[in-house]
Amino acid sequence: MVNPKSEIRNPKSATGSLLYCSAMTTDPLPRPLARWDGLHLVLDLQRVERHLNHLLAGADSIRDLRLGGAGDAVAAEATVVWKGMTARVSIELAEIRLHHRHLGFRMRRLRALGGLPVPRAAVEHALKALESPILTVYSGQGIVVIDLRRWLPAELAVRVVTVQAMARSLHLWFGAGELVEVPARGRNLLPADTGSD
Repeated sequence: MVNPKSEIRNPKSATGSLLYCSAMTTDPLPRPLARWDGLHLVLDLQRVERHLNHLLAGADSIRDLRLGGAGDAVAAEATVVWKGMTARVSIELAEIRLHHRHLGFRMRRLRALGGLPVPRAAVEHALKALESPILTVYSGQGIVVIDLRRWLPAELAVRVVTVQAMARSLHLWFGAGELVEVPARGRNLLPADTGSD
C-alpha cells in the first residue's frame, strides 16, 4: 500500500523537523510545463533583413527590403512593383503586438518616389489584393494582422507588449506566458482558417 504522505527532511530547520507533502495533487487545472513572467528579446535587424530578402527572392512584387529602427516602430523600405510600375516605397510599422498567435501592427508614414506621401487606402487595397489566407487588413485604420498559428503551436501562449527599435536592433518585451505541453511530433498545426485562437 502506498502512503499518501511522504516525509521530506527540512534542510533549514536546526532540529531537522519533518515536512509532510501529499503524494496526490488536487489541482483542478493542469499546470503548464513551463511559464515565465516576462522576457526581453533583442533581434538583429540586419540578419532579420537578410532572412526576409531570402524569403522574398521568388516574389515579383517586392524586393530589396531594408529595415531600420524608428523609436517605437520598425522602418521598412523596399522596391515595389504594382500594375507595371516600379517604385521605392518606405513605411513604418508601429504598435507591433503578438497575442493569441497573431502578429499585428499599424502602418504609418507611407512614402514613395523620394518622399511623396502615399494614401494608406492604396496600400490597404494592395495588401488585400494578395488574397493571403494569413493576412487580415482593417480598412481605414491601417492595421494589419498576420495569423501565425501555422508556425506557433497551440500549446504556446506568448505575447509581445512593448517594442523599441534602435538603429540596427529590435527590442521585444514579452508579457507573462506559458508552454502547456511539448508539441506532439509529426502532428499538423491548426490551419489558418479555424475558429480557435
